[in-house]
Amino acid sequence: MSKAKKILSGFIIYGIPITVAILTIAPFIYVVIISFQHVIYLAGDPRLWFSQPLTLSTYKFVIEKTGMLRWMLNSVLVASGVTVIGLVLYSSAGYAFFRNRQNKVVSVLFGLVLIGIMIPKAVTMIPTFIMARELHLNNTYFGLIIPPLAIPVGIFLVRQAMFSFPLELVDAARIDGCSEFGAYWRIVLPILAPSLVVVAVYVFMEQWREFIWPLIITSTKEMNTIPVGLSTLTTEFRTDYGNFMAGVMIAMVPGILMFLIFQRQFLKGMTAGALKE
Repeated sequence: MSKAKKILSGFIIYGIPITVAILTIAPFIYVVIISFQHVIYLAGDPRLWFSQPLTLSTYKFVIEKTGMLRWMLNSVLVASGVTVIGLVLYSSAGYAFFRNRQNKVVSVLFGLVLIGIMIPKAVTMIPTFIMARELHLNNTYFGLIIPPLAIPVGIFLVRQAMFSFPLELVDAARIDGCSEFGAYWRIVLPILAPSLVVVAVYVFMEQWREFIWPLIITSTKEMNTIPVGLSTLTTEFRTDYGNFMAGVMIAMVPGILMFLIFQRQFLKGMTAGALKE
């Protein structure tokens, strides 16, 4: 192998992954550094990142002087509520769509679900808000939880996971006298658990970082979620980016913990069906 080929091979094997890793982690390192400083002007020059003394007062300010704890509670309640209720809806609907996939009416309904995936949120935002307002759901937890349950991709992911599911187990359970719901609850859900973890992590993170819907459906600071609450820490004329970045760091903790806790099931669910006998 020539020297040029060795250099090119080394760059492909080591250079590209290292470059991608640096580009991925650099913004996170930047946030961490700024979160320990009182910075009014965000300098792009890395030499100025440590221009201010490091301090924990930014975290103390965010926790004690803002509504961060209440925003965290709201986000946890909303994201957890959407995730738990959504898993019940998505798993049952996905199972029903797969179980009756030969039915033409069911196929048409599933086609409508796929169309829903392609429709941007901005298109349905105003009609959804009008319906929520008419039902007096604005500025309530029900208003924050119920409309976001319409996530077609959750149904799609569960249905696709069913293609690697041995339906013979369900048929055997039915022959032994188990009801359709009993087979779904006792057999389907336990086997699909890794795939459901993937859906759960996806739905939770989608709701954790959702900004537009909580912004328009809530009208008081007490009902703000994390993204909306963090936006109140910035102003047009003067913003302490150290405080803001400290809030960002705190907001990242639940998502990181969730991924670390369910990492094994998440990776197993992501690779489910990749290998076939």
